[in-house]
Amino acid sequence: MSEYLLQITIGPVQEFIAQARRTRDLWHGSHLLSELSRCIACTLANKGAELIFPALNKGDAELEYAPAPLRKNGKPALNIANVILARVPEGIDPQELARKAWEELIGFWCDKIAADVRNKKNRKGEKEIEALLAANIDDVWKEQIETLPEFFAAWKELDGVNYTETRDALIKTIAARKNLREFGQWQADRPGAPKSSLDGARVSVLRDDRKGVKAFRKYRIGDNEQLDAVGVVKRCGGEPDQFVPLPNVALARWMLEAKKHFSDLWSPVQDAVGGIAGFPRVMRRDLKVGELCDFDASVFMPSRWYTLLEKELGLDKNKRKEIEEKVRPLLKEMGEPNPYVACLVADGDRMGATLDRLDSIKAHKEFSSKLSEFATRARRIVEHDFHGLLVYSGGDDVLAFLPVPEAVACADALRHAFNSIMREALPDDWRKDSLPTLSVGIGFGHVLEGMGDLLELGREAERLAKGGELPKQQQRNALAIILDKRSGARRHWRERWEKDPVTLLEQSAEIVGTRISTRKIYQIADMLRRLPDASAVEDEEAKVWLRILIQEVNRILARVGEDGISPQEAGLKLDEGGDYGEQRRLLARWIDRMLIARAIRDAEPKPQEENGKREAA
Repeated sequence: MSEYLLQITIGPVQEFIAQARRTRDLWHGSHLLSELSRCIACTLANKGAELIFPALNKGDAELEYAPAPLRKNGKPALNIANVILARVPEGIDPQELARKAWEELIGFWCDKIAADVRNKKNRKGEKEIEALLAANIDDVWKEQIETLPEFFAAWKELDGVNYTETRDALIKTIAARKNLREFGQWQADRPGAPKSSLDGARVSVLRDDRKGVKAFRKYRIGDNEQLDAVGVVKRCGGEPDQFVPLPNVALARWMLEAKKHFSDLWSPVQDAVGGIAGFPRVMRRDLKVGELCDFDASVFMPSRWYTLLEKELGLDKNKRKEIEEKVRPLLKEMGEPNPYVACLVADGDRMGATLDRLDSIKAHKEFSSKLSEFATRARRIVEHDFHGLLVYSGGDDVLAFLPVPEAVACADALRHAFNSIMREALPDDWRKDSLPTLSVGIGFGHVLEGMGDLLELGREAERLAKGGELPKQQQRNALAIILDKRSGARRHWRERWEKDPVTLLEQSAEIVGTRISTRKIYQIADMLRRLPDASAVEDEEAKVWLRILIQEVNRILARVGEDGISPQEAGLKLDEGGDYGEQRRLLARWIDRMLIARAIRDAEPKPQEENGKREAA
């Protein structure tokens, strides 16, 4: 029997990751997908196959199941991508090996992960998850769990010469198989029961009467929230205090300054929430954001007081008032924290073409090992250098949440780390411009937006960074930012890394903070909206409108402050001899850049002026 190349792809990626309302949903979705991939990789290695992606050997500690964010040695587990590639040596039937991998996968998912969650017990030895579920739910639970995993396998004889062609054939085969969707009818159902809040295709498995069931509060399942079986596994897996609430990430810089300057006002808040049974805790000292605050930072957001203190914790009016009175002095000194958070999504450019040029198993394994090294560096950058929370880092993909003031610098650090790894991973004779690069998208959204919405915002920004609709020479290797404020239009801005977008944003923030008011920027934006679109005017008429555009910009900027400011000083280069349509686009990009820079600057905590006097006293 010949040797074969075997590729296995699992899913569904969107249901595992994107369907989320809380940090634990999103983290668990990503984590579970990685663990299912780890199960397959471990099975293949144990049965004699040589792993290529991931580049791990039989017995490697990274092939062991990782149920929590940290292993027993205190280190996070390596994320395993949902595509596994292996060489099957002579004497092993690839079809039988794929069948065994499927059996191990479904058994691991159903009988280990899902069963462990459903059988969880509280300190009294009671099955607390069972208390969440409706009566006679076994058939519905079983069907929803068993029908979730998607498994695609393809294998092809490997003759040792056409490795690249063989691998390409497997990719195309699985892609074609994915296009054949299977739609089965649900056999077990709950007629009249509500659908899951995370997945509208699945019916909820939660009980209707929730009164007195403490587990609903422990796992922060809202009064009107519904979860299917998969949603229960994601929400209730692990321990609640191992997950960092998103407000803790959003408010990290604010809390850092508050603890630094007003520790005497921070301590009463710490003591007050510590005395409340059931107040959401954070036990993640391995993270900078976990070191910063060990309780849910939503308490510093007045808009969250009613929901957190009364609805979720059930505190009476007096107890709620006591907490609020402890927080108000800190808010008075620091000002209310900025309620926006950054969702960062990064992806390597030209990775497929790079893999195609590596024409041997040995070269692919070495490259795979280097990608794993980048994943480790990315975790350190996000979680230890920038107070962020890493959701996923596998190969060239990164998904993370960060404080708004630190997101752009984090993106730049990830870009430098990726470039460094690529220089180490690839041969010296590769031309510099052919090395893979990193495109990074950052979405700024309100911290109370749905987790799925924030994730989609980051992914939309990543697609903008890729620039698929642009001319080929302008695509990829870029930073893109989308600002989605609850009031006002969305703002989009993209710039390639070689033009130093980090410095551009820093300079813009300085200008809009000292030389130009936001009101004037909006005046320019309003003026631009009133001018005709380039497609609606003839060439000679366009020249007139271009002069009007430039004159209006000069007029508005000249009225800013006593001395005013020129367009050039504002970082805006308009050309009277240029194309009207291009100059309109240039001005629109400048407006978006300035408003995004202003939003980043506004997210910096700003203690009141009298703070200095208070500290001196």
